[in-house]
Amino acid sequence: MRQKILGLILAGALLSGCNLSMKKSGIEILSYPPAKVYIDGREAGMTPYKNNTLTPGDKEIKLSTGKTEWVKEIHLENGANTVINREFGKTEEEGGGYILYFESTGDSKKAGLLVSSNPDRAAVYIDDTIKGYSPIRIDNAGEGDKKLSASYPGYRSVSSFVKLVNGYQLVMEADLAKEEVITPVDAEMTNPEISSGSAKIQTGTMITIKNTETGWLRVRDRPRSGGAEVARVKPGEKYKMLSEITDWYQIDLGGGKSGWVSIKYAGKS
Repeated sequence: MRQKILGLILAGALLSGCNLSMKKSGIEILSYPPAKVYIDGREAGMTPYKNNTLTPGDKEIKLSTGKTEWVKEIHLENGANTVINREFGKTEEEGGGYILYFESTGDSKKAGLLVSSNPDRAAVYIDDTIKGYSPIRIDNAGEGDKKLSASYPGYRSVSSFVKLVNGYQLVMEADLAKEEVITPVDAEMTNPEISSGSAKIQTGTMITIKNTETGWLRVRDRPRSGGAEVARVKPGEKYKMLSEITDWYQIDLGGGKSGWVSIKYAGKS
């Protein structure tokens, strides 16, 4: 899933310096591939799209790639951001994503969390620790930055770095896409970003993470820039390489988990 750091870390956070009497809401929309954005039937721009001057209330959001559309009615909370992250597939079942938004609770001592998913009974994790199965409500998940994830067997997981705020309940609506089982050799035939003949399965090779501008590197669930973030690794760390394709290494994260890192920020050792 294509992600932007600022939008996810501040997802749902109160708009900076916003006076609640001003009646302003924010929305940030990310999609892969890029899509036209319509708000209440009016074209608003292209993704990535961001607007912090919308009127609070119910809005119809439509995303259109020209081939596929996604339509959803959402509620914008006064003084808060809503984040929509959507990835389109060849069919509706192959598309997925999530919506993040805040609801006011009035309890200034607690930061709540509510996660729903399609399909139901997805495992919900906070900072990689399972908390239960969707739909799930946690009255006090603790204020501050968290990694929030939802996963279900046979479906691609979703993951986002969020900020929980006292007095509000953060809501995640996760729409999990059916997983495509692709081996590295098959990937070149299904992913246009991978050139023919580049897939290689290797054993015994180690991958060292290079220095990055942020001090960490995203590990993605698929070998492309639009893949969902499954973990973060740090410069200097070494991981066993599982396979290699053009511009990407698949690494072993341990605990039965694996993911893909860009060759630009990693090298063989």
